Amino acid sequence: MTLTELTASVATKALTYLQEVEPDTELTAFPSSIVDFVIEYAMAGCHFPNTLTYTESKKCDILKGSISSLAMACNEVLSRVNAEGQTSHGENGVSRQYDGSWISPKLLQGLPNFANTVY
Repeated sequence: MTLTELTASVATKALTYLQEVEPDTELTAFPSSIVDFVIEYAMAGCHFPNTLTYTESKKCDILKGSISSLAMACNEVLSRVNAEGQTSHGENGVSRQYDGSWISPKLLQGLPNFANTVY
């Protein structure tokens, strides 16, 4: 799987999830900047080895098993627009509290982790 294919799959599923929760949404495509951020965040969190055998294509093949989690992470980031980096946010009498400042760690805990050295 290529990065372009992974990005398209995550964006499509993220939009599907959003439309199921908010049927009146005006979005016809999920914001690519959010999808790119989530995939980059996930790849960094996986700690893929810096070897020639872990090509971008191989990393994408590994992450394709987590498309649903990545799509949910995209929706989580979208829901935090104007509250970026905050662990809590209040507006118009509505208060929200988040597990993490960008993406809830629990949401992405199922991603592979290739830590190759422990000190």
